Amino acid sequence: MTEQEAATAGRAGKPMLVFIYPETADDDDAPDYRFMVEEDAAFADDKVAMGARFFDCLRIDAETARTDRVLKSYASTRPTLVFLRPNYEATKMVRTTKKFNAGKIVAAMRATLKLDYQNKLSRVASAQKSIQKERAKTDKLRAKLNELEQTIADTKSASKRAKLNKQRDALDKKIGDLEDAANTREAALYELKPTPAKA
Repeated sequence: MTEQEAATAGRAGKPMLVFIYPETADDDDAPDYRFMVEEDAAFADDKVAMGARFFDCLRIDAETARTDRVLKSYASTRPTLVFLRPNYEATKMVRTTKKFNAGKIVAAMRATLKLDYQNKLSRVASAQKSIQKERAKTDKLRAKLNELEQTIADTKSASKRAKLNKQRDALDKKIGDLEDAANTREAALYELKPTPAKA
């Protein structure tokens, strides 16, 4: 997404999270920062991963960042995260020498989101835990379904199999309904809710 596209999107678009990585030194022992997002434990943190779903996440090198009106001031010899509002206004920066701090990333996400949106990461985290518990229950039901399938396979009586098949169909439908409900709830969690403009 270019600056012009971001500005056109305005408040209806997502905020942006830009990872600017420095050029890799010629030294064979020098770290390759391009893959830091995949290797740094901070990005595997549940809250960071959850918050990232509200952002358009980009990765660019410092040389490219220096050609951008806003990002050029953040290009560095150190890995840097820049948080921008949908209008392409930078709000926060997190920089490191070796590893990123998950807490600082989440704090920057919260600070950026609250400028334009009603979404609160703490509420999303709480709701996500509730959905995870529901999915755990569904997994238990699916285990029961597998056991029932085995029982049906081992049952020789046609009448008993007929009854078991009805139980299996009912359980299968229940699992499907629960999964659909959980998927719908989870999708709704990550819909950005713009802050109403002041009169």
